[in-house]
Amino acid sequence: MDNSKLETQISNILTPSGFELVDLKIASHNGKPLLQIFVDRETGGVLLDDCAKLSQAIGEELDKDEVYSAGYSLEVSSPGIDRVLKKEKDFKRFAGQQIKVRLKRPLNGSRVFYGIITGFENGQVLLSGDLKFSLEDIDEARLNPTDDEILKGK
Repeated sequence: MDNSKLETQISNILTPSGFELVDLKIASHNGKPLLQIFVDRETGGVLLDDCAKLSQAIGEELDKDEVYSAGYSLEVSSPGIDRVLKKEKDFKRFAGQQIKVRLKRPLNGSRVFYGIITGFENGQVLLSGDLKFSLEDIDEARLNPTDDEILKGK
């Protein structure tokens, strides 16, 4: 199964429960696929019980559809305080927050930039310091909380 179909299938399981798929990583563990699913919701955060329930629901659906008939490992977790930002809605939701952006190709000799999200327009992430990056040019963008934010549990 290709990743986009799998992402859609997982999103369809999460959405009715008020969760969203933040990221999906597929690796190999002991010769079998390892699916790492990172989920979030706008209010209330993600609790350990949520992860257990979602893991059960996702596992049942994958087993029913025999997505990985030879077996797999499944991990469901919150994205953490340095969550990845991938979609336009992510950048809009976290406007005003500090992020770290890693580009696919260097720009002015650098691939890594830090800034505060000031907006999102015309497919571009706008950051403090008049920085703009199109989603296609970004290899990875993550929240980059300050020490004070970490200590406050923001």
